[in-house]
Amino acid sequence: MERRAAACVDLAPRGRVKIFAHRGNIDGPDLANENRLAQVGGALARGYGLETDVRYAAGRGFYISHDPAAPSGESLLAAHCALWRRHPEATIALNVKELGQERALLEALNALRVVPQLFLFDMELIEPTAGVTARLYRRFDAAVTIAARVSDRGEPLERALAIEVASAIWLDEFDGPWATADTVGRLKAAGKAVYAVSPELHGRPLEAAEARWRDFAAWGVDGICTDWPALLAAQHG
Repeated sequence: MERRAAACVDLAPRGRVKIFAHRGNIDGPDLANENRLAQVGGALARGYGLETDVRYAAGRGFYISHDPAAPSGESLLAAHCALWRRHPEATIALNVKELGQERALLEALNALRVVPQLFLFDMELIEPTAGVTARLYRRFDAAVTIAARVSDRGEPLERALAIEVASAIWLDEFDGPWATADTVGRLKAAGKAVYAVSPELHGRPLEAAEARWRDFAAWGVDGICTDWPALLAAQHG
């Protein structure tokens, strides 16, 4: 694959919190429609970014789904990328769910002309040694943008900052609110964009999510991933 210089995803929210629609949801969780083209299209049309998941099926190629499934025309990566390209201003947070197809995934994303608007993340959850897959992606393509994970489950700031190819941070709070203004400040001082996961995605009530949105906004995070983009936009967009 031809290597290109300088990742070009717009990681700066230009003074506003960037909102990522979790699997395309807009007004709360919607298991029946999440990651479907109509749902994703609606979120992108409203100006939100998107968090979604990419998988691979032998003989069918890459597809969009949180869980393993039989790929269909509705879920094939090509169909989703065609939709993303119609909203070039939208940032796509692409959760990599499997290892072993790194070169092929980059080749597909480049062929589908979406690399400039996305970043790859969550490889640390499935790899034996954190950072190995991120560096592999960067070796294959110098232009791809990568986010490293920080969480309360053995994923400290120091480890994420040591993944030098990552220009963004995916800040997750699995078991409760652990991050502080200092956490975000240290990451921002290191030159990282900081994208935070909203608490309701880990089963906490919406009221807790709204309180955390206020914290995140006050601390200067660059974006928040949520099932409630419309509500978040009304409060902090």
